[in-house]
Amino acid sequence: MGAQEWNAVMDSEYRIILNVGGVRHETYKHTLKKIPATRLSRLTTNLANYDPVLNEYFFDRHPGVFSQILNYYRTGKLHYPLDVCGPLFEEELK
Repeated sequence: MGAQEWNAVMDSEYRIILNVGGVRHETYKHTLKKIPATRLSRLTTNLANYDPVLNEYFFDRHPGVFSQILNYYRTGKLHYPLDVCGPLFEEELK
């Protein structure tokens, strides 16, 4: 196996694809592990919601709000999207 193939295998071991409301988000497992004991952190060890054909996890949730949640995992800062009402944003955080 060449270096390029090895990097692809290693990347697939650490990368995770989340399909949220039809929008695909790609991130790394270590990003999701930053906040332990959450639904997203459990995806790194659990196969619930996993589609092996598409190699992704699917959630029927609001994709715009999820983008903000994923950025919170990445940066530690939660930004409130102006185009989403407060109760919807709060519900998506649960």
